[in-house]
Amino acid sequence: MRVTISALMKRFYLPFLLSYLLFVSHDGFSQDFHELIPKEAKNNGKLGVLVKSLISDKKILEHNPDKLFVPASNQKVITSVTALSLLGNDYRFRTEFYSGGGISDGVLYGGLYIKGYGDPTITTEHLNSIAYELKKRGVKEVKGGITVDDSYFDMVRYAKGWKEEWRGDFYSPPIGALTLNHNIFEIKVYPSKSGSIPRVELEPRGTNVNIINKAITSPKKGGLTAKWLEEGKTIMLQGRISPRSSFYSFKIPISSPDLYTGSAFRGVLVDSGIKVNGFVARGEVPRWAKVFYTHFSAPLHSIITEYNKNSVNIIGENILKTLGAEFKAAPGTWEKGAQVVSEFLHKIGIKDEFKIVDGSGLSLLNQITPHAITEVLKYAYKNQLIGFQFLTSLPIAGVDGTLKDRFRRSEVEGRVIAKTGYLNNVRALSGYVFTKSGDVLVFSILANGLGWKAKEFQNDLLIQLVECCKSNDSISNGVPKRNP
Repeated sequence: MRVTISALMKRFYLPFLLSYLLFVSHDGFSQDFHELIPKEAKNNGKLGVLVKSLISDKKILEHNPDKLFVPASNQKVITSVTALSLLGNDYRFRTEFYSGGGISDGVLYGGLYIKGYGDPTITTEHLNSIAYELKKRGVKEVKGGITVDDSYFDMVRYAKGWKEEWRGDFYSPPIGALTLNHNIFEIKVYPSKSGSIPRVELEPRGTNVNIINKAITSPKKGGLTAKWLEEGKTIMLQGRISPRSSFYSFKIPISSPDLYTGSAFRGVLVDSGIKVNGFVARGEVPRWAKVFYTHFSAPLHSIITEYNKNSVNIIGENILKTLGAEFKAAPGTWEKGAQVVSEFLHKIGIKDEFKIVDGSGLSLLNQITPHAITEVLKYAYKNQLIGFQFLTSLPIAGVDGTLKDRFRRSEVEGRVIAKTGYLNNVRALSGYVFTKSGDVLVFSILANGLGWKAKEFQNDLLIQLVECCKSNDSISNGVPKRNP
């Protein structure tokens, strides 16, 4: 049976917060789960597992719990909990718009300045809304062009440990304090008559990317490819598109997030009827410029939900650099952000069990132990300020996010909320199990080099955990009992 996230929380999470007040404990667990560990991982360091009860704090299964592993997107658990704890659930990213010389008779003099503060959620729709706000303030013309200020972050666009070949993929775009559409633009290819060149559109407009269109509309088998000839400037489109296709779409990372945002906004202004005299350039807001509009993001807890449900890497990187800028001074860097996260982990009692490099888990240099992840999950669950917001951000097995298509129509559906993690030779899954007996289990499964066996083990273990952990006298019919 499918359940909504709010129903899941009411059904499982809130009652178990009360169980802590009742000091519930288990006397023991009868089932041995070690037999599920693949033979390929029993005598080496390819697999790390820790499962424990959040009610009794007793361990149910451990295998290499203190060994360091590459966590892939399980890194997002660490970033999320740190950000919610330090920045707060209601923290909002801002983007400021300045006039260089004031606004008079509908003309904005001295140029328009845009300064970003790390908002990873701005879209073309937001730019349309901002253009509308300018029109409401009577702006009809901008004189002096548009200057984009990306100085809240450093200019390092890619984290250490990101593979060079990932740079053309939409999941690893360049990082900047000014961000638009997750720093991705879209090429849409529409078929024409057979034998003719297909029509091409770029979204958003104003990306200043040149398309060399060598594709053709043809019923013959084939496919389309889009490759950079000159990064950030020219793309070669080749191949075939069927005349029966509706359209074909490519999502391609841009090269300069700040100039991309400024160019797209210039196009939006022009389309909305605001004349822009001048070019888009990079620079810092001068001290004499005045803020005339500030755009605020949705609250952080809402952004964290998008981040974890759909594993959006750019959100984690912007959060990490923002942590660095907020708590170590601008410009935000990966190193400063990693230091903030490390200090937070130390503060909650986790020592020497991690190496933080980025915010999303893309870096192959990140390392963490299953024990450290379960401790972070335990901290979040017991923290009344962030617990509900963090738990509701995680994918629900068989219901939504990156777990939508796993465990559907099984006993696990709706009873596991967890963060997935996937890179070459890395499979990770960490989160919570709400058992049929009324227990809440926290778990972390990290596998490096185990291949498809890792996912098979994850599935087998979670199915067993949902049915497990009936204590002799602490839980009866799923209802926690108070200790005498």
